[in-house]
Amino acid sequence: MNDREAVAWLYRRAGFGLPADATTVAVGRGAQAELLRLVQTASGPAPADPWDDAQLPYDPTDQQARLYAIGTWLSSMIAGSDPLRDRMAWFWHGHFVSALDKVRVGRLMVDQIRLFRTAALGDFGSLLRAVTIDPAMLIYLDGGLSTATAPNENFGREVMELFTLGVGNYTEVDVKAAARALTGYRMRPRLQTATFVARNHDDRPQRYLGVDGVHDVDTVVGALLAHPALPTFIAGELAGAMLGTTDDSVVAPLAEAFVKSSFDIAALVSATLSAGIAGAGQEVVLAPVPWFVIASRVTGATVPVRQALAGLSAAAQVPMLPPNVAGWPGGQAWFASGTVVARANLAMMIASAAPVDNPAIEAARGGDLDALAGALGMISPTFDAASKKAIDAATTPRQRLALALISPEFVIS
Repeated sequence: MNDREAVAWLYRRAGFGLPADATTVAVGRGAQAELLRLVQTASGPAPADPWDDAQLPYDPTDQQARLYAIGTWLSSMIAGSDPLRDRMAWFWHGHFVSALDKVRVGRLMVDQIRLFRTAALGDFGSLLRAVTIDPAMLIYLDGGLSTATAPNENFGREVMELFTLGVGNYTEVDVKAAARALTGYRMRPRLQTATFVARNHDDRPQRYLGVDGVHDVDTVVGALLAHPALPTFIAGELAGAMLGTTDDSVVAPLAEAFVKSSFDIAALVSATLSAGIAGAGQEVVLAPVPWFVIASRVTGATVPVRQALAGLSAAAQVPMLPPNVAGWPGGQAWFASGTVVARANLAMMIASAAPVDNPAIEAARGGDLDALAGALGMISPTFDAASKKAIDAATTPRQRLALALISPEFVIS
């Protein structure tokens, strides 16, 4: 990749795209300097919180609060000044999955996203501990119903299978041991905070993942961090999202860097993105939400929240509403006919809302497709012949822009 392509790649994988004027400035600084700047910003104090708690009552029947919770996060990702933090919060949301349709209270989901934004590039062990007793997670995986006499195994299983170790690295005995060690937390949708009730906790020492004496949250987290599968699993998850590959030759050195840093997320992210800039990355199909956010940012478009969420629902991806604990599917799943049509409709909404002086609209108006590619912050400096033919066939600048936004060169990052 040349300097412009490397910067475009970095901002599409580690952020949500970059408008044309900002791209020029970033290219002047260089990709490695931009990477350092992104990591330093995301590792510092979080920017202003976008939510107003007055609009987020602890009321599971308040549909307006749910809409506000989701819509505000979507708008914040589009307008945000800390792109790596926002992209990592989105990554953790798809990794440590909870969903509003079961949690029901918009404020609890917002508080979980706040956790992800605050801890996005911090210590992984601290993040894992916080997620384990997070109110939204306790509701979503039934930890708030787990007692010594009736331990619930949902979180105990998923924390190993989906969150830290992967299939094949634990036994059913480990699931039961984790479930017992994590008992005692009380959380319901109508409660504002999680409470630990000692009489509901099974404090008997368990043997968990080969570690004796495990009996509470801290010892469960400690045993997970000590397991040799964790660094490779987490490095692989991040490499899959950022680099589009989980090849052992790529993931192994990232896992090693993660261990050497004592599980510092910022160190893992830096190593991962450096590998990508050096050429380790492969193509990634943008899921509907990252695609929508990138398209909105680079075109300067503001689509009304209700319309945007309706379109994203049709495209099968809405923030805070993953389909199950495994999160959203990826890759080829986003080329299903229904999602493709929905994305085309969203593209027209974005193109229709783009300001007349946005460089992408100006390039589309002049029919300069190479300039259009640059204005959209694409990694490729141009469109291929088939895409050019389709875009050129449009009769208006906004139709050209909409077609560019659903071209393979834009959708496949």
